[in-house]
Amino acid sequence: MQKRFLFLIAHFLLFLTALGFAQGVFINSTPYTSDIQLFMLSDFNFTGKGTSTNEIFELTISNLSTDPVRCVLLMQVQAQDLGPMADGETDPFDLLPGENVRITNRNMFSAAQRFTLQNYQITATGDQLTTELLATGRLPADVYFFIFRLVNAETGAEYGQTVIRFNLTNPQMMQLISPGAPANSPEESRIYSPFPLFRWESDMSAFRLLIAERLDDSGDELSPEEIMQQRIVFDRTLQVNRGGIGNLAGAEVIPATLYQYPIIGARSLEEEKTYYWQVIGLVATSGAPQEFPSEIWKFQIAGLGASQMLTPLQQQILNFVRELDPDLLKPGGDLDGFIPTELVTKNGAPVKDEDIIDILAKIVNKDFEALDISVE
Repeated sequence: MQKRFLFLIAHFLLFLTALGFAQGVFINSTPYTSDIQLFMLSDFNFTGKGTSTNEIFELTISNLSTDPVRCVLLMQVQAQDLGPMADGETDPFDLLPGENVRITNRNMFSAAQRFTLQNYQITATGDQLTTELLATGRLPADVYFFIFRLVNAETGAEYGQTVIRFNLTNPQMMQLISPGAPANSPEESRIYSPFPLFRWESDMSAFRLLIAERLDDSGDELSPEEIMQQRIVFDRTLQVNRGGIGNLAGAEVIPATLYQYPIIGARSLEEEKTYYWQVIGLVATSGAPQEFPSEIWKFQIAGLGASQMLTPLQQQILNFVRELDPDLLKPGGDLDGFIPTELVTKNGAPVKDEDIIDILAKIVNKDFEALDISVE
């Protein structure tokens, strides 16, 4: 019975293949960047009144038959929540036997070309979207479908259909948490470790962390933005391990939106120096990533005194403890004067330094739940 079923399936597939080659004309689509998170006004000529500046997809049409065919390409744009938005079609065009053509969105919205869209129309929903697009410079968050159909210009018979899907999330939230305080704030911003733990909240996945040193002769007239241009002491691209922009070249993968200043491989931060820092969110578009800078914060590293005897790992552990509960280490707190031994075990086995930091980072970010904690 199983052999007969497989025999029927095999013949059915051969029938479909033969049917396709008898028809002889095929269409396929490929997005250039599948992880696009927003469309800017210049990315895609949705209104049909200009020219797309970036290529965001391509179509390939092949005539594998021995006869020339006359075709029409139809495009429809739909949004998952809003429904049909726009549609258009090309003038009839001929495909020679064995011809393969490549079409991009730029071809379709350029005037007087072989595959230029004619009769391009925007629906009432699309008109509302155009107003928002012109006002904000971006399409609103939604799932967008570009549906392409290739038909015979004479009979209307369909050769094939292909769909490209983009899930636009429009991330843009960025809020700094620690260390320090806003650059223009009179709030005390002294910290007690040369290895700060940087924390922020964001719905983005890729970032640049910038730290600049305020020079002693800067004066009071410089703005935080000008200070950020003075002496950059740290500039690193980071990516949270949760999808989004994809594998950003050269990015350091981090478990969450927090980053422990490295013990090695970075310039040492100095006592009594004031540093300004900023996180720039990076969001995937059809071109270069769109940048969303946070506000600028500052902090000063206090004279460490006795804490200079602490190892970098001990200082980092205390940083995480402060993030979990700042009252623990204050005078009179349960961990007042506490110095970590650096000996951490998990299920009875010693834990490596880098694993200690990773576990503490996940507890701070609430990815792990600490069920029982004891301090000896």
